[in-house]
Amino acid sequence: MANDVFWIAYELDRDKMTAERVYRYNHGLMERKKRDGTWSEEREALCIFCGEDWDYEDITEEEANQITVIF
Repeated sequence: MANDVFWIAYELDRDKMTAERVYRYNHGLMERKKRDGTWSEEREALCIFCGEDWDYEDITEEEANQITVIF
């Protein structure tokens, strides 16, 4: 991968700073942000790299920390 660390969001609403799902990729580890703001490992999400790239938006770490997860 070109980037060792990055963040992505599904159904991002930048005006409300909400998203259905937010993920963090960190040197091979995929984590999902929970509604309470904590992060948990989600290995199954690595399949995102196999064809779902049109469904999410790349976001910054700052945005990832500010976004409220709605699912």
